[in-house]
Amino acid sequence: MHKLRGSLAWRLALLVVITVVATQLFTWWIVTTERRDLIAKQFYGQIIDTLTDMQQRLEPIPPAQRQAFLAHEYNGPGLIQLLPPDADTGIDFDNRMSPLEQNLADHLAAGLNQPINAKVHHLQSRRQLWISVQILGAPYWLVIPLGHFREIVFSSLMIAAVCASLFAMLLAAIIAWRTSRPVSRLVEATYELEQGRTPAPLDENEGPKEIQDLTHGFNRMTQALEHSASERRLMLAGLSHDLRTPLTRLKLIVEMQEDSGDKPGMLSDLDEISAIVRQFIDFARSEEKPRREPVALAELASSVVARFMRENIEIQLQIDAEPEIQADPLALQRLLSNLLDNARRYGRPPIHVEVGVEGQMAMLIVSDHGDGIPLPLREAALTPFERLHAHRGTDGGSGLGLAIVSRIVHQHQGTLQLGEVESGGLCVTIGLPMNPA
Repeated sequence: MHKLRGSLAWRLALLVVITVVATQLFTWWIVTTERRDLIAKQFYGQIIDTLTDMQQRLEPIPPAQRQAFLAHEYNGPGLIQLLPPDADTGIDFDNRMSPLEQNLADHLAAGLNQPINAKVHHLQSRRQLWISVQILGAPYWLVIPLGHFREIVFSSLMIAAVCASLFAMLLAAIIAWRTSRPVSRLVEATYELEQGRTPAPLDENEGPKEIQDLTHGFNRMTQALEHSASERRLMLAGLSHDLRTPLTRLKLIVEMQEDSGDKPGMLSDLDEISAIVRQFIDFARSEEKPRREPVALAELASSVVARFMRENIEIQLQIDAEPEIQADPLALQRLLSNLLDNARRYGRPPIHVEVGVEGQMAMLIVSDHGDGIPLPLREAALTPFERLHAHRGTDGGSGLGLAIVSRIVHQHQGTLQLGEVESGGLCVTIGLPMNPA
């Protein structure tokens, strides 16, 4: 729900909904106000006509007979009535008037050009507006029945406004979803590109023109990155392959020479150059899309460890489980070989290799008893060609070992964590999904 609230679709829909609701409320206020004002004006005209008629009828009648005339001949039930000034005695009034009643009282006060006293009386289910007036110099109460002109809270107009708002909200949600869908696909493609995979080309004809231009630019950028990566892989592989032949020739020539004090050093340097060339080849291959086939991780680890143990390297292998995963076996061999070679170069024996299972992840853990990697430098250690200051120019490495490991782990949708053991040595923990997506 939190992701939905922060999404573009949510914000677009919320913007449209707020606009529609605000417009409907403003329209409802205008219509209600105009309706109230129109009714008040109609009442005002009717009351003025009634007051004029009353004044004309009462004028020829003596003052003492006017009350009897009003009571028996003029005032009728359900009509506007003119009552004596003491007619409000003993009657309960409600001083709270509705906007319509207040509007009518204001119109009468302005039209009669005199201050008036207005109050409301509830007569059964109907309301009466009592207004004090002066006719022929005598005070009277003008009683106006308002039973048919009450404020209507829920009307057909409100129903229409609610239906229109709901329709606008639904339409806004559809438009927002269609507008934000290409953006969501673009975000998913960037995540895929971040994981080292090349996403499929996105549809450039979907969404508004600005989003189409953005999608077109993203597709061109992806193609350019893939082309650049392909050229880099080809260059590294070609250069490394071309260097191996003269290196092999040089090593053969040195080995055929007579023994001298420089011969062992020259052979060691040639071996280091050959190892660096192999790492370049592995780095170029690590950018390729791995193939998938069933791999028994424990069996693969045993094979790689046995090869290193033949070089008199002290390695302890601990197999807690025998998981089978879908992976590239050659890539996993390069991964474990780089970790063991890194532990041999920079750590101290014994090297510990552990294979196990945690949940849906096959775990591969390699640790040594060296000095480890300080916490601030662990992220930099995974960067290609990045080497720690203490080992620069002293070990014959190229700074690609852990970078190759990191790329292989990401290609297999796994996790990589650099830690340390209790003795201070480096501990590399790798998790590989047994059921990759």
